[in-house]
Amino acid sequence: MTGGWEYRKILTEDHHRAMAELKQHVAEMTQLAVSMVADGSRALLQNDAELARSVASRDVALDRYDLNIELETIRLVAVMQPEGPDLRTTEAVLKIANCVDRIGRLGYDISRYLAEGPDPSGGVIPDLVRRMDERARAMVAQSVEAFLGNDAPRAKAVFPMDDEVDALHGEVQGKLIELLRRGGPASDRLAYELLAARHLERVADNACKIAEKAVYAITGERRTEYLRRSDQSSGPRPGPEASG
Repeated sequence: MTGGWEYRKILTEDHHRAMAELKQHVAEMTQLAVSMVADGSRALLQNDAELARSVASRDVALDRYDLNIELETIRLVAVMQPEGPDLRTTEAVLKIANCVDRIGRLGYDISRYLAEGPDPSGGVIPDLVRRMDERARAMVAQSVEAFLGNDAPRAKAVFPMDDEVDALHGEVQGKLIELLRRGGPASDRLAYELLAARHLERVADNACKIAEKAVYAITGERRTEYLRRSDQSSGPRPGPEASG
């Protein structure tokens, strides 16, 4: 009897250790992806080619994290056969890692759009893009921290933050389209800033998806159970992950 109890204890300890390592790798991957968004935005607005190359160089590490987390998760499920909350957590890890990978790649894409030439907006557009960047990155950080800390209310608080990013995106779009209609030598810069704003809006959308998966992992609740129908537009977008 004692031997069997000790064996189960070892399995439990190994399981908890493996789960903790998985979460740590998600945290590290998130830091990397968020840095790519931050530096991608700076490279764009400052026309910094060297910083853009630095962002591009991190893509290999991002891929490595994504692959290793997938392999670790599959191995944990095969060996430990988690159930209940642990099984939901392992599923969430896979989907969150996928969202984080997209976030890093959006940062990489932003870094490719170097905004050359004069700023015809008098600093208005760069300021709006910076604010979008800051809010979107804050959403990513909060959603992942909520998942790692098993804090469902903190995860749910991410959804209303998306409204601010959407409002900023709409403001950027309106001002940029107005300036683009005027034409002129700064058209390329304006087009790149328009693309960057769209990418930052997608970063925020992925943060909402991470928050959704965090809530599901922690509580077992699906989006339709904690967001009223009228609130759906402020939360994660309908899509293939809506099932939880």
